[in-house]
Amino acid sequence: SSIFPQAVAAIVTPVAEAMLSRARQSGSRVWPVAAATVGATRAAQLQRRCAAAGGKSYDVVIIGAGLVGNACALELRRKGFTTLNVDANPSPGYGSTSSSSSLVRFAYSLEDSCRLAWEGFHGWAHWADYLGAPHSSELCSFQQVGSVTLVADHDPRSSVFRNRIVEASEAVGIPHEKWDAAELKRRMPYLDLTSYSPVRRVCDDLFGEPSGHDISQGVWYPNGGYVDDPQLAARNLAEAATRHGADFRWKSQVTSIIKDAAGASVQGVMLKDGSVVHSGIVINAAGPHSSAVHKLAFDGSAVGDDSNIHSQPLRVEVAYIPEPPEARIDETMPVMFDTDIGCYYRPQKGGQMVIGSLEPECDELHFLNAPEEINEGLTDEWTNLVHRVALRIPSLRVPNSATGLSALYDNTPDWTPIYDRTSLGRFYSMRGTTGNQFKNAPVVGRICAHLVESCENGHDHDSTPLELPLHHAGGNLGLEIFSRMRKPASTSGSVLG
Repeated sequence: SSIFPQAVAAIVTPVAEAMLSRARQSGSRVWPVAAATVGATRAAQLQRRCAAAGGKSYDVVIIGAGLVGNACALELRRKGFTTLNVDANPSPGYGSTSSSSSLVRFAYSLEDSCRLAWEGFHGWAHWADYLGAPHSSELCSFQQVGSVTLVADHDPRSSVFRNRIVEASEAVGIPHEKWDAAELKRRMPYLDLTSYSPVRRVCDDLFGEPSGHDISQGVWYPNGGYVDDPQLAARNLAEAATRHGADFRWKSQVTSIIKDAAGASVQGVMLKDGSVVHSGIVINAAGPHSSAVHKLAFDGSAVGDDSNIHSQPLRVEVAYIPEPPEARIDETMPVMFDTDIGCYYRPQKGGQMVIGSLEPECDELHFLNAPEEINEGLTDEWTNLVHRVALRIPSLRVPNSATGLSALYDNTPDWTPIYDRTSLGRFYSMRGTTGNQFKNAPVVGRICAHLVESCENGHDHDSTPLELPLHHAGGNLGLEIFSRMRKPASTSGSVLG
């Protein structure tokens, strides 16, 4: 087998250099990852480890072509790995990515999570530069409307969460302000700041009963917001990866992960049509299908799975409803995180609101054994979401018919993803990402590429965890927080992290 990525560098390096030249000529900001591309593609001298038996082989097969899988492909190509994304869907981001509320936020209870989100924000804020996209490209748009986390000081959980996110934000240097009740009402006069905690379901006789207290504060993040088209974001990443030489195979389901004769290491995948793709590395970025792919990889292997953390598909509902009359939420409403009623809500271009759940204790979490079990219809979960937000916005008109979507998250017990190698040689996990990792996609690809390149060059990540240099948040991010062998982190226990 040949040494790589010398040949690939001959293709990738001119692409990167042209992109940098265009950026300098136009006076636009040069994305640091793009600048690192030129050196990275020349630096790695990694042996190919795929034993090809005819047909095309790759250094890496990535199972999944959603936002995370495509970000991994882009960053691996930038380092010179040959990549193929395999997806059962017909186009990029057609699966769980397309159902994302695509929030960009920084209110996390763990400092490292804040640091990761702040680094990811700079990718969305300078999306074209990050991608190296041609000027004529159709790109998704980051709507920087800000975000607010509402606080009810009488509720210990709410005040403790406020203290943790403020402390973490100050440590990272994320801009934020504390708005009192008067400022919240000045900016959003349609809000009713009555507290209704604890969160209740509509069928509860005490639903809508005031607690005797009010929302006292909101923590405002001016750099928060949302991405207007999550599926287009995934397509943008796939197109960027393709410009760097990545391959994609659509409507292709992985039915087997091929192991070596000893059963200790992966060697590629078999598809439903019987074709085989040989590769030295396989990455599981299958979103809600990732637990099934993980099981598939370890079936028939000679090594045991040493993971302490696993992910599981979680069914959720998201409501889409008309904005309140004369509220002009496009102009006035940031992304709102309201633990007092157990919901997040945000504006959507075209006079719409998007409402999702913060998984309050009174709501049952609908975990599935397999993604195919999903009930795609809307249920009383939609009803609870909409009526809860109507408490906060009394002028909201509850529609007679439900509109929205039923979707799947890929969820871990602590709502922190798994970005790690596995005990099965050259098989990597990018799991537990849907629901709370959209904002981090520009960094997640870098995590994947750094992890793969380092481990395949002999680094023992389990004993000496890797660190990822952060170009914008500063310092390094210790990747042990995403370890498969970690103990569950102390988080909010919900999508808030």
